[in-house]
Amino acid sequence: MRSEGRRVSAQRDERTRPRVHGPVIDAQTRCIHYGTAEDVVAIKFACCGRYYPCHLCHGESESHPPRQWLLAQRGERAVLCGVCSRELTIAEYLAVERCPGCAARFNDGCRLHRGLYFAEDRASAEEAMTHPEIPT
Repeated sequence: MRSEGRRVSAQRDERTRPRVHGPVIDAQTRCIHYGTAEDVVAIKFACCGRYYPCHLCHGESESHPPRQWLLAQRGERAVLCGVCSRELTIAEYLAVERCPGCAARFNDGCRLHRGLYFAEDRASAEEAMTHPEIPT
């Protein structure tokens, strides 16, 4: 009986969940640009520290250019699962196809443009630091 009253939910309370900015269309962080069943992540942008569902949402909402997270920042919690609200580190997110918290599947197509958010090698990291307005 004690466990019923103290049961801990895998999902975060809406009051503690990070805010997702931009044209979000549902509670699982889908946006007007990407709205499939697997589009359930939001990325915290290195330039402003705000979560957006995608690079297009950031571009439409902010007056500054995006900046990639550097290789040395792979331990930063910068990816939000829209299903359970777990914040993943960049390294965690890049290593999995599903949320480690709730097993929600992430869109495989997002890997094609992860370079918009995360520096992938030393050359792209140096380019991002030299020209933060140009995503690689």
